[in-house]
Amino acid sequence: MQAIESFDLVKIYGDGAKALQGINISIKKSELYTLLGPNGAGKTTFLRIISTQLMPSSGKAYVLGYDVVNEASEIHKHISIVPQDVATYGIYTPWDYAYYFARLRAVPKQDAKKTAEGALRTVGLWDLRNRTCINLSGGEKKRAIIASALSSYADVLMLDEPTSGLDAIARRNVWSALRQMIKEGKTILLTTHNMEEAEMVSDRLAIINKGQVIAEGSPEAVKELVAEKYRVVLEGNITLFPAFKNDDGVMLGDRYILFVRNENEVANMMRKALKAGLRAHVSPITLEDVFVKLAGGFDNESS
Repeated sequence: MQAIESFDLVKIYGDGAKALQGINISIKKSELYTLLGPNGAGKTTFLRIISTQLMPSSGKAYVLGYDVVNEASEIHKHISIVPQDVATYGIYTPWDYAYYFARLRAVPKQDAKKTAEGALRTVGLWDLRNRTCINLSGGEKKRAIIASALSSYADVLMLDEPTSGLDAIARRNVWSALRQMIKEGKTILLTTHNMEEAEMVSDRLAIINKGQVIAEGSPEAVKELVAEKYRVVLEGNITLFPAFKNDDGVMLGDRYILFVRNENEVANMMRKALKAGLRAHVSPITLEDVFVKLAGGFDNESS
């Protein structure tokens, strides 16, 4: 039995907008699976259906074998959710979120205290555990919500852009906690716009565009879906470069990114760049490069 499965999942809103167009996704137990996609691609809609917050128009979906339409109450016993735009209650403290959310899931008092402390230390809020949320910064409030999920003892966590707005240190602490939870046997469904996050924490990921899965696999496997393996970034008077406006290039203001297939093409481009008096550096293609290419490039109209 898979942790999460969907079969030909479709969601059409009242205005006729097709948010999901036959999504088929299968997520294993003890796996961190990430959904990537442009704004409006259908990521949050999928997560809301899987978490029983939204009814599908057609198709089937299951969490731990339970049907999201007919067995929602059973699913609620096994999941914990961090919505994208969740707000905190001003009079609650980070301790309230971490401890009492664990207790609401019937975690024994001593275990709840232990897991709450661990969750708050993980997100860097232990020293602020008794400060009311009304007196916390936006990032600190977000970390309090994340702590509630980390301390929940849930079998499946569903996290909708959980680290947006967090600084680099807090973000990486959350990444570490998520990977530790996978090691402990939890299953995590994550949505994010942060490509580094997706690459660092995911076992597998899917790129969704316009309600359809257009790529799926491990981060490395997805990067293998495009022929280009390197990026050459040029700076200077780009019009002097012989390969200017190459079909595989992208202009970013005064910088030009060329995507090439192999080391020989890299060496050729570097020689031409130096001859034209340009600054240039090379690196392997990134997951973000692949995402942009597969999801429609810089002219993608999804919103």
